[in-house]
Amino acid sequence: MFRLKNLLGVFIAAVLYFVLAYHLTNLYITETHGVERFILLDGGIYTRLFWIVQIGLGSLLPLLLLYHPATGKSRGWIGIASLLVIIGGLAQMYVIIIGGQAYPMEMFPGKEVASSFADGIVGSYSPSLPEIILGIGGVALALAATFVGVRVLRFMPVSLADEAVDPHYTAREA
Repeated sequence: MFRLKNLLGVFIAAVLYFVLAYHLTNLYITETHGVERFILLDGGIYTRLFWIVQIGLGSLLPLLLLYHPATGKSRGWIGIASLLVIIGGLAQMYVIIIGGQAYPMEMFPGKEVASSFADGIVGSYSPSLPEIILGIGGVALALAATFVGVRVLRFMPVSLADEAVDPHYTAREA
């Protein structure tokens, strides 16, 4: 269990690194400055989802829970940290997909284009019932595939007890 905890911590740190690298490299490209400013500073709900949910609750808080001496040895806190990582990942997908589409795209750089379709306005989005059902069906299909894969492939450990893996392994080594 503690080896999986450490692996989760490494994955969280890697995701934080790649998110940082993604946004910093996008700042090199002049045409993406507007999108980056929208996501990181001026995007309203998308900015709050990015900083509070994805970075704060989905990355930094789980790292704190996993490596804090008081909570890092508790299976319950490790489970909560895992759940927070999942919530942060969902927020990340929402910010990338919906936030990227809500940003008003410049159709012809350097030219002024006008129409009756609210040009230059940040778009709003609320899913319809079929989209919600489709999303729930996708999650259900992923869970079913995971369940079948775990049963058929048998790659999960028989026990999560750390002593079953190595009798000399202690939680202090994790």
